[in-house]
Amino acid sequence: MADRDVIDALIATCRELNQRFRPKLLALNSGQDPKANPDSVVGILYRLRNRELNASQAVKEMLLSGETSITDDEAEPMVTLQQTALGLTPAVLLSQFGTAREATLAMVRDLPDEVWQQAFNTPRGHITLREYLQSLVERDRTTIEQLEQHLAQASPSQ
Repeated sequence: MADRDVIDALIATCRELNQRFRPKLLALNSGQDPKANPDSVVGILYRLRNRELNASQAVKEMLLSGETSITDDEAEPMVTLQQTALGLTPAVLLSQFGTAREATLAMVRDLPDEVWQQAFNTPRGHITLREYLQSLVERDRTTIEQLEQHLAQASPSQ
């Protein structure tokens, strides 16, 4: 059975983003270009969404063929024109992140322990599937901390 702690942590990120941050993010001016302003809230969400799109694709490839063609899960993903970042709102980026995270969870949720402990060539190096998913959790925590800092600066009275 899948490692429950990692699954729960992956789910917790979605819950936290939706419950704690979505209401605050809806009030933000989202007319920023996340590529031009990578350290802005929209830029942070853009990178979070991109990483999850790439990670989901990498996990799919690893489970199907044992390896992935994605060498950097922080890189620009291959997305359709409709998913381009320019003009995307924080709500859209959060929704796309959530959809990609659910795809990741659907693939790994019921995998047997031996697959979780199997080593793959991942975008983070030759590590187990569990270690790769744990790296997503750790990077989620960093992203949430960045969002907290930006939102605290944007509204110091709250």
